[in-house]
Amino acid sequence: MLEFLLIAVTGLLVGVINGVAGGGSVISFPVILATGISPVSAAVTNALGVTPGNFFALIAIRHKIKDLAKEYFSLIVISIVFSSIGAITLLRMPPELFEKFVPFLLLGATLTLLIKVKPNRGKHHKNLEYAGIAGSGFYCGYFGPGQGVMVIAVLARDARRDPAVLNTAKNLIVGCTSIVSNVIYIFSGMVHWPFVIALLAGSTVGGTLGGHWATRMSRNFYRALVLITGFTASAWLFVKYLL
Repeated sequence: MLEFLLIAVTGLLVGVINGVAGGGSVISFPVILATGISPVSAAVTNALGVTPGNFFALIAIRHKIKDLAKEYFSLIVISIVFSSIGAITLLRMPPELFEKFVPFLLLGATLTLLIKVKPNRGKHHKNLEYAGIAGSGFYCGYFGPGQGVMVIAVLARDARRDPAVLNTAKNLIVGCTSIVSNVIYIFSGMVHWPFVIALLAGSTVGGTLGGHWATRMSRNFYRALVLITGFTASAWLFVKYLL
């Protein structure tokens, strides 16, 4: 019961952070992993539990979703396709090998928050954008934490886009991307359902709050929280699986 409550509270925090900008699942993954389940099981459980937060963050601007879906349709499709490939790769990879990758994946996800975004509309910008979204989609299916930050970093490089709607577009792309990979996870037999329910309950409430607070919460505060948690958890995983 205590584990369930801890994960629900973690889900609430993750939902708020993901609704504001992204990167919150860097926090929930090590919390789930600390309960003793396998890294692969923790990864798929984490993915299923935090996905609703991205959609509930859209409630505040639901009247704009149709137009955004049309505008970002090609990016959504690309992300979904590569997310499916990533999910299948995860489930077919030997668990022992994934354990060796986990510390590096979590550290990399944490470091995405340090990405400096500079708008760029070079000659090959659209192809680079497609490649970036494809890469973030594969990463979503294979591991997940930090994908939202990656998507923001890709989208923001087009100077024509309104910065005020980038977070909403990110939530839409990440939410749609996660649906397909989550369906694959459901049939994997690796999901820890009590933890999914706890995360889902927390992230749903948190995502709704995050969508409303997106323009009010200090970015420096959430960045510091995720960075500290991510670096600490990464160090723990390096010791646990590689030393």
